[in-house]
Amino acid sequence: MLRYAQASVCSKNSCAAAQLLHSSRSITPFSSRPIRPGKQARSARLYASSKRGAAANSSLVQKAADQQQHAAEAVPEPQQQALSSSSSIAASRRLQELSIISTASQSSAAATAAKPAGQLPVYYLAAAALAAGVVLWTYRTFISGAARHAASSGFEAVAQGLNAKKLQREAASRLNDMSSLLQNSPTADLSAKSLGDEGTAYVVEALAFNTVCLAADFSNNGMGKLGVAQLSEVLPTCALQHLKLHTNNLGDEGAALLAQKLSGNGLLLSLDLGTNGIGDAGAAALAEGLKLNTTLQKLDLSGNAIDVAGAKALAEALAANTTLSSLTLSDNYVGVEGAKALAEALVQNKSLAELAIKGNELGDEGVEALATALLSREAPLKLLDIGNNSLSPAAAEPLARLLHGKAEKLVEFNMYMNEIGDAGMAKLAPAFKECKSLKNLDLGGNDAGPESATALAAALMSHPSLALLELGYNPLGPAGAATITGAFKHDTKLEVLKLGWCKVGGGEGARALADLLMFNNSLVQLDLRGNGLTNDGAIIISRGLRSAESKKLSELDMGYNEIKDDGACALAQALKANPECAVRELKLNANYITRFGQVALTEAVDMVYEMGGGKMLTVTF
Repeated sequence: MLRYAQASVCSKNSCAAAQLLHSSRSITPFSSRPIRPGKQARSARLYASSKRGAAANSSLVQKAADQQQHAAEAVPEPQQQALSSSSSIAASRRLQELSIISTASQSSAAATAAKPAGQLPVYYLAAAALAAGVVLWTYRTFISGAARHAASSGFEAVAQGLNAKKLQREAASRLNDMSSLLQNSPTADLSAKSLGDEGTAYVVEALAFNTVCLAADFSNNGMGKLGVAQLSEVLPTCALQHLKLHTNNLGDEGAALLAQKLSGNGLLLSLDLGTNGIGDAGAAALAEGLKLNTTLQKLDLSGNAIDVAGAKALAEALAANTTLSSLTLSDNYVGVEGAKALAEALVQNKSLAELAIKGNELGDEGVEALATALLSREAPLKLLDIGNNSLSPAAAEPLARLLHGKAEKLVEFNMYMNEIGDAGMAKLAPAFKECKSLKNLDLGGNDAGPESATALAAALMSHPSLALLELGYNPLGPAGAATITGAFKHDTKLEVLKLGWCKVGGGEGARALADLLMFNNSLVQLDLRGNGLTNDGAIIISRGLRSAESKKLSELDMGYNEIKDDGACALAQALKANPECAVRELKLNANYITRFGQVALTEAVDMVYEMGGGKMLTVTF
């Protein structure tokens, strides 16, 4: 804007000067004309005026210098430091420019004085005076604007400095609070606090010689090699028993630092190093520590980059270790050869009871090797997770033998996403009947149809301990859904049933689900997502909700079922009719419910609260 104003002024003044010059061309040259009385006196006055202008310019230069010195003395010292870098350089340059202008004016005045009065055109003097005035005004405006800009920049720098100090105080306060938590609480959750290496190094000092804190969670904090180095230094001096470092950036070097402390034993019982970019080198370092460790019971290395070499190193450690009872290697790159190495080590190991190794491309050969090794051991098997390992129906036979032989203590079995089909399920299902301690069973995504449903229902009916059954992503169909739900209508301890994306439909399958809701007294969570229930299925299920007698059902998920307003209104009426037994959370996400259906369900929420003794109901669309 300033540049535009300067250009405009200069343009106007140039035009005025040009007009003056143009008008003078029609006049007789000055030298050929006689000098009128008073002409010489006027020239003298112009000469005196130009001298005064030059003197004014000189005084302006001196005045600007004095103003700069006065402003520097008036600004406080912290602001002087911020202003000095910008304003001093700019001001000095502008003073030089003004000095040039002053010199030019003085030279012009001197040149004017040197010429004879009778030979100097008047319009030359007028143009020179006009140009000097324009330049003087322009630089005066420029100086004042630049000074304001420099002052503004200085104040902004000071404000940023004050803001940074405030943030530093807040960060220090947060770090002190975390340190206090570590010092005074037996359990400290410091996950996702953005500590980084520096914050971690500061906070973990509170663990030194600490006998209070027994469990600490530092997951998802951007911790790297430097942070874990400080942590590993204080581990031998504290009473910490459970340490979570999941989702950080430890890498192989960080794993090696912790491995050194593992070899020195200590008091650690569980260590979570999942998703830390640990490769074969880090796994080998941890394996060396495990060989000498006699206290660690649980190690989680899931989601890393451990390949065959790392798996073989860990296998050697397993063969020598006598205390580790749980090992998680899920979502690595163990492969068939790594599985075989682990199987050989498990034959010698006497302590491992839980093995999670899903997502490692073990294949039928690798799973068979592990199943055979686990079966030959005297130690009990409590947990086996072999999900997502590209198995075929052929893998069901060795697994069935394992389940028959180790059924007594098995608590959790996971075969999620393995595509063993009806043929494999027919071999595997009968073994579950012998697993009297089984609580969690995950068979989702195994291409199990109605035949598999029949085999599973026969094995799991009246199971004494089963609490969670995952059968999602299997093509059970209406008949298969009816078979499964029929097995759990009476005399069951099942709390969680997941039938998402099982092609239940809105007819026979929906009626079976309504009966389940009507008669079951143990269910807490029911997942029916993506089953094509439509309005018809929602209306049928609402009848089951209307007649339900159980007060335990907490969550009912009917998302992705193409339910519209009619189905939503039917569900709302069912909730109003049975407020005491109404579900606490009804999920209807990704359906086709408009404002009309939403209002009906909102009214049902209010009615349940009023008639159900303050019972809170949540409905999501």
